[in-house]
Amino acid sequence: MKKSALVIINPSSGKEKATEYEELIRETIQDTYSEITVKHTEGEGDAIRFAKEAAENNYDFVISLGGDGTVNETVNGLAPFSNPPKLGIIPMGTVNDLARSLNIPMKHEDAIKLLDSGTETKIDIGMINNETYFTNILGIGRAAKAIHNVDSEEKSKIGPLAYLKVIGKEIMDERLFPIKFEMEESTWKGDVSVVLISLIDSLGGVKTIVNDVDNGDGNFHIFAFKHLNLIELAKMTPSVVMGNLKESENVHYFKTRQVSITTSASETQESDIDGEQGPNLPFDLKVLPQHITIMSN
Repeated sequence: MKKSALVIINPSSGKEKATEYEELIRETIQDTYSEITVKHTEGEGDAIRFAKEAAENNYDFVISLGGDGTVNETVNGLAPFSNPPKLGIIPMGTVNDLARSLNIPMKHEDAIKLLDSGTETKIDIGMINNETYFTNILGIGRAAKAIHNVDSEEKSKIGPLAYLKVIGKEIMDERLFPIKFEMEESTWKGDVSVVLISLIDSLGGVKTIVNDVDNGDGNFHIFAFKHLNLIELAKMTPSVVMGNLKESENVHYFKTRQVSITTSASETQESDIDGEQGPNLPFDLKVLPQHITIMSN
């Protein structure tokens, strides 16, 4: 039986070297996939459309070459389907959180080898308002909002430091905002500086920060920071180093499968989804457990 694969390439990723790996990918998977289609993104939404068309046409495998944004778009094209194609990731971005969480090598040639020899791993997907999907981290608050405003040229020059730079500017002018979590288990409300909602154990390209998260356990892991300023960051350093953020006195921690999140009517709070701009509050979140299969290490 013939198998088909779609390769989605973001030409601007990997310091604009992504297209150089097209032939190596063909050589790696051609014995398994007799039909291989390659498409290059040219703008926002292209990877969503390409992945959706692949699922509609019963492709067996979709491969994403790019950063977290390209992977997020690819997932948003696949996630609406009950039995989406298997996903392969060649990490070529600045942070590559999902790839790191799944132990996919950062060396491109090694990641490509996994397309044929890797292990199939099912991952949870987060769904927002029954229409938008994410795989990594959802952030709320000014520090989180700043992440999707990072200049792409600066990301290419200084890598993850570009994110620290913009977050640093925000925490110098900390502002708290009211938030309410209505979960299956309980309801909580209070004033916070930033909220991180995680599905994986990698944050900002570092796996040790959120060891509390058990990948694929069917839950959102919510970290609501009471304060995010230089003094509190210094106090939190031991928790960050040990990977147990939920033990910090500066963090309210919750674990849930679904949650409705609201703020006061006078507040406008944006969100960041996997490094890209997300919807404003209020919204509803639900976990789709083990919904997509990814080739991992």
